[in-house]
Amino acid sequence: MVTNLKRYEKESLLKSFSLFFSTLLLLNIIIFSLHYHDQKEELQNEIFNKIKLYNYTFEDKDITIDVVPLKNIHELFSLKIEKDEIFAYFDIPNSKQNSLKVIYDFTKYKLELKKVFKQNILYFFLSSIVLFLLSIIYSLYALKPLKEALYLLETFLKDIIHDLNTPLSSILLNLKILHKKTSFEALNRIEYSALSIGSLYKNLESSINQSNFEITTVNIKELIDQKIEYFSYLYPDTTFELDIQTDTIQTSNDAISRILENLISNACKYAHKNPKISLHVKDKTIIIKDNGIGIRDTKKVFERFYKENERGLGLGLDIVKKLCKQLNIEINLKSSPEGTTFELTLR
Repeated sequence: MVTNLKRYEKESLLKSFSLFFSTLLLLNIIIFSLHYHDQKEELQNEIFNKIKLYNYTFEDKDITIDVVPLKNIHELFSLKIEKDEIFAYFDIPNSKQNSLKVIYDFTKYKLELKKVFKQNILYFFLSSIVLFLLSIIYSLYALKPLKEALYLLETFLKDIIHDLNTPLSSILLNLKILHKKTSFEALNRIEYSALSIGSLYKNLESSINQSNFEITTVNIKELIDQKIEYFSYLYPDTTFELDIQTDTIQTSNDAISRILENLISNACKYAHKNPKISLHVKDKTIIIKDNGIGIRDTKKVFERFYKENERGLGLGLDIVKKLCKQLNIEINLKSSPEGTTFELTLR
């Protein structure tokens, strides 16, 4: 059941389980520590009672006696544990100079204490296992309403994606037919608008689907040229600088296209005046650098639905991170108020 959970469901399950189990475990440790302390005191009281009884009967093989000067004794009739001895002092009738030291077998005391400790450890581990299982059951139960809500949301998104796909495909198909007959600037605007909707559609699809990508030889130069042509039309004031030293790479064409589109789109959206975006490709490294406003929180920026302003859905960089993880691409981010740099390293 747990293996079928999605990443965010596993994360939610792990957090709720960790919190619940750690709290119960801490409580369990406190309870058994107090219980062990009580049993230890009970054992010592039992030994003290044996010592007091021996003081009258002198019948116990585990106890020995000694006579010590009274002047060296600070307290009578109380159990003492010092170094390797457990004993008590008692007065001797008609003697003002000496005291009776009644000594219990310390080795036996340690064995009895060890037995008590082992019993407590055994019960502690057994109870911890029960608490562990209860924590899993509780966490799965707590996850159920969240999972149901997410299922409804994903179903809703899938319906939107399905409904978007049909008219979008129809628009693009008819645009191709119209382009063959005539060439209007209006047609180009319609086409790029349709492609923008298509980009949103693909992002929504990537956010809810776990795809198995086919690794092929990708013409990265051609792919980047296509992206730059598209974004140059949408952002005519943006200057693009290209340094493509590698023509082809081994990766998934669909995934790397999605990654590049989201990174370039972000760079274009959050630009300063006179925006400039540079793309550098060499061997297995792709660097996308802009002179935009920078990212305030570089740790949260890859989280789903995280936004630093009102624009967008907060899906783009979450999708980038997800696709990079699936393709084993290392992604590094550096950002300052002067701009942001994303570095992708294919492995």
